[in-house]
Amino acid sequence: MKGSYKFRVRSKKVLFDFTIRRNITIIKGDSATGKTTLLHMLYEYLRVGKQSGYKVTTDAKYFVYIRDEVGRDWRDALYSLENTVIFIEENNDFVLRKEFAEYVRNSGNYFVLVTRSPLKMLPYSIHEIYEIFTDGKRTDIKESYHELKEIYSNYPIIKGNEVENIITEDSNSGYQFFSNIFKDRCVISANGNGNIVETVKQTATKNTLVVADGAAFGSLIEDCMEFFETIEKNRVTLWLPESFEYLILQSGIIESKKLNEIMKNTQEYVECKKYISWERFFTHLLIEMTHDSIAEYSKSNLNHYYLQRHIVEKIISNMPNEIELKDNI
Repeated sequence: MKGSYKFRVRSKKVLFDFTIRRNITIIKGDSATGKTTLLHMLYEYLRVGKQSGYKVTTDAKYFVYIRDEVGRDWRDALYSLENTVIFIEENNDFVLRKEFAEYVRNSGNYFVLVTRSPLKMLPYSIHEIYEIFTDGKRTDIKESYHELKEIYSNYPIIKGNEVENIITEDSNSGYQFFSNIFKDRCVISANGNGNIVETVKQTATKNTLVVADGAAFGSLIEDCMEFFETIEKNRVTLWLPESFEYLILQSGIIESKKLNEIMKNTQEYVECKKYISWERFFTHLLIEMTHDSIAEYSKSNLNHYYLQRHIVEKIISNMPNEIELKDNI
């Protein structure tokens, strides 16, 4: 399953209008914000159609899971579904289990999960976490971190804030890239996005830039931001591009009309049964597009081609202006 899917869910009192763009979407928020109302409307329309008093317009096949029925649990309800947008109501604790995470990875379906708890077994994007805001008949489903975009800091970002440490999510190509071009700084690998908070704690007296894959950081963003807000002695900036491979693909190093189209409409190319996250897709795409060339890419061992000054400058051109590293390459 791939692509984006529009939903327009209407009653006499309220209208929900939204688009699902990736295989994992999270809807969070406090009680009485409209989450249950949305799923109830979808469920009733699916069950009895127009007789429900609701109207659902969508270009997707969808299913709504509310709770276990007698003699039938979530496995019975979901395992037979194919090419379906599956909405799951909160208070279903199975979404926290490893078995469910494996099902999501292998099913080929899209999932919209209503939950207040981060689902740390699933790699979902920071851009696919939403909240519902209701004001009378008007409802908006907005990104929870729409103001974050790609960059967050625990202090006002101003010119002259010098970064002393750079922490990368992994120890592969991204770490090799930053450690080679910023030799005058301390570049540290967190060895996994789950270790970022602990790694920042070890550098608590230094101004730090953290670089991680936004395409798979959704379950960790809340914990990281809450921790960074408690730090008073140093400044921490969190930069979350889709992935390191995305930065290379977006840089213009590879000239291709096909690539330009893919980068503009990525959702139309990511088959979720093959790629659990866009980070995985961008890695595969970069390897495929540079195969048997001087720019041949390997995630585990960075090709020296990407460390040439003019190539580095193109990759770093994707860095937000608030991060002052460009002049030090």
